[in-house]
Amino acid sequence: MTADHFFRRGLRPLLVFLFFFSLTSFSKSDELQPLLEFKSALQKSNPNVFSSWTPGNSTCSFSGIVCNSNGFVTEINLPQQNLSGVLPFDSICKLQVLEKLSLGFNFLHGGISEDLKNCTSLQQLDLGMNSFSGEVPDLSSLGKLKLLSLNTSGFSGQFPWRSLENLTSLTFLSLGDIVFEESPFPVEVLKLEKLYWLYLSNCSLGGRIPEGLGNLTLLENLELSCNQFSGEIPGDIVKLKNLWQLELFNNFLTGTLPVGFGNLTSLVNFDASGNSLQGNISEMRLLKNIASLQLYDNQFTGEIPEELGEFNKLVSFSIFGNKFTGPLPQKLGSGANFVFIDASDNFLTGPIPPDMCKNGKMTYLLLIQNGFTGGIPENYANCSSLRRLRVSNNSLSGLVPAGIWRLSNLSAIDLAMNNFEGTVPKTWAMGSSLLMIALSENQFQGQLPRSMANCTMLKYLDIGNFSSRLSVLQLQSNNFHGTIPKTWAKGSNLRMIDLSENQFQVEGSRCPF
Repeated sequence: MTADHFFRRGLRPLLVFLFFFSLTSFSKSDELQPLLEFKSALQKSNPNVFSSWTPGNSTCSFSGIVCNSNGFVTEINLPQQNLSGVLPFDSICKLQVLEKLSLGFNFLHGGISEDLKNCTSLQQLDLGMNSFSGEVPDLSSLGKLKLLSLNTSGFSGQFPWRSLENLTSLTFLSLGDIVFEESPFPVEVLKLEKLYWLYLSNCSLGGRIPEGLGNLTLLENLELSCNQFSGEIPGDIVKLKNLWQLELFNNFLTGTLPVGFGNLTSLVNFDASGNSLQGNISEMRLLKNIASLQLYDNQFTGEIPEELGEFNKLVSFSIFGNKFTGPLPQKLGSGANFVFIDASDNFLTGPIPPDMCKNGKMTYLLLIQNGFTGGIPENYANCSSLRRLRVSNNSLSGLVPAGIWRLSNLSAIDLAMNNFEGTVPKTWAMGSSLLMIALSENQFQGQLPRSMANCTMLKYLDIGNFSSRLSVLQLQSNNFHGTIPKTWAKGSNLRMIDLSENQFQVEGSRCPF
């Protein structure tokens, strides 16, 4: 081999090395200017965020910046930094290996320029919870995206749904709470088989929810609430066995729950309220991991599955405004830190389950307008966490447990339109937060306790002190007696008063009413 040949063989790789070294050095130094332009666009909103963004520092030491092992910027992480301004995507997308742009929960505004298409290395784009305007530009070139979060970002117009055909790597898609132009469910979503998170609530979608969602078998969260969807819940949704949250509330859905709905045994939160669903909920007996079950404002019928009483994770249960019959499971809440129940406006009967406040966590007990019988279980006299106790318009009877009158956290006590009897204790220890007292149409008797004069926050009263906020006083159809001071009505905002069918006397008068 000649020396000349040897020299040429050795020189070639050296030249290649020098070329790439020169290119690399140039590219790294060239990243400073785009970042300084980014800083210039947003600095006035929060200069403290950019205090480290100076030419004297390495770009990799800038706050919120992450670099790879070669020193190139791969991430801009500045969520919740009170940033305001218009994003300079013409500068941002000069960062050739930028993989993550996280700017959620700020006050960014203005439009998103077409320059976004040049950010072809992006894998995560989070611009949610901002105040942008205009339309979302075409996203087709961002084929590496795994996470796209734009919820509550202020955009409008038509979303480029067709772009999603190229974003087949998406695992997380959040486009909710944006006033887009009305459109049907985007069928492009059905091809995103890697999705585990899909949030399309309140983004102007309508028509039917299509079959095909069942093919997105990795889904753990599916939120389609507050749209204009109609028709039935698609049957193949029962294939999504990894779902822990399913939210369909405030649509126009009809029909019954799909056959096999009980297969969704991973469900923790299910909310289908505010629709026109019907039929029974017998398959709910299999959802042992459910913690929050919201079915209110529908047309469900039949009985509540007894198995719900065995669920030791169920803490929130709302079924008001349906047509349920039969009893509530008597073990309901006994094995869980039960917090909330609203079974009002149904046709339920039987006794109130005794142990819903067994663990001392329950705040709301709402059973208005049913056919419950028996009394208020003694256990609730010790439920110090209780804030609202409303059981009016039932067939309850007997004495109210004495401890009920001593629950200091109550903001509402509503026992009206039942058959309760006995007296209201003179030592009723009502808390200062009490806003509502309703005892009308029972068999109470005796004098009103003077302690009611301390309830200065009352807004609705059918036994108590007139306050400047009071607008309604209803005490009719009881056996109360005693004297009502004339000063009670002084300065009040009463619009309605009914003291009929009692034995009251107004101060200075001999005439009972």
